Amino acid sequence: MALNNQTPEVINFGKHKGTALIDLDQPYVRWLLKQESLNGDLRKSLESLPWVKDAQRRKELAIALQRTHIPLSERRAFKRRMGWVGSR
Repeated sequence: MALNNQTPEVINFGKHKGTALIDLDQPYVRWLLKQESLNGDLRKSLESLPWVKDAQRRKELAIALQRTHIPLSERRAFKRRMGWVGSR
């Protein structure tokens, strides 16, 4: 873990101690983010991982689509307008 209130670069506990955050398995990171007792700096560092940001964006899009009345046949065009070209 980095010193002087910097964001952590590696995990400093458990089975993955010493592993860079970017190298952690995705299921482990998802599990960590569900833990309420997770250190705030570590949480911010994990949430800033590119694949985590992408997953959060997709989740927000799915929630937005559920709230709309866009017919299923037009959702692909909506996703393209939102920047999700090629989404399923």
